[in-house]
Amino acid sequence: MKKFVFRYLLTLALFVGLIGGGVLAASPPTVEIVEIAWSGTSASWADEWIELRNPTEDEVDLTGWSLSWEGVRIPLGEATKSTVEVNNSVIGPGEVFLLERTDDETVSSVKADLIFKGSLSNSGEKLVLKDDKGNELEVVDATEGWLAGTSSDGEPGYASMELLNGEWRTHEEPGEQKDANENPIYGSPGEPSEEVE
Repeated sequence: MKKFVFRYLLTLALFVGLIGGGVLAASPPTVEIVEIAWSGTSASWADEWIELRNPTEDEVDLTGWSLSWEGVRIPLGEATKSTVEVNNSVIGPGEVFLLERTDDETVSSVKADLIFKGSLSNSGEKLVLKDDKGNELEVVDATEGWLAGTSSDGEPGYASMELLNGEWRTHEEPGEQKDANENPIYGSPGEPSEEVE
């Protein structure tokens, strides 16, 4: 009888653990990668930016977090080799976090939250976002080529790759933001993307 009860409890515990694990795995990310300007802007091919978003109702402190791709690791909460300057390390509920490459002129009309070193290959990258415990929260695997966005010869040129309604799309209309030469940017850096129907 004791063996039966023990087996029953063990089976129940394993079953609950599996169900609980499935629920955790399906929970939405605390921070997500939502925009990648992998080809730069019309002012410069080197003026790349990346945007993160906090889709939750809680503030998220990015201290200890990192964003990486081949040969580049950007700590999000402290200035180090690849992180030139950190102006902010907290994302409020529903807000975005803007990473600009090299300096704060990439998007001249918005103050960057972080300035980083390291370029994105125009042929594609695999971006990995990790939290302060080293857990992979999100992976954007574009190793076979970027999922959206355009290069200089695209239509329009230098458009960002933007996550809308769970799908990567090319930002096809000029936004309100300006590049280093005051040209309109085909993207929405520094502001939450508008979902489409």
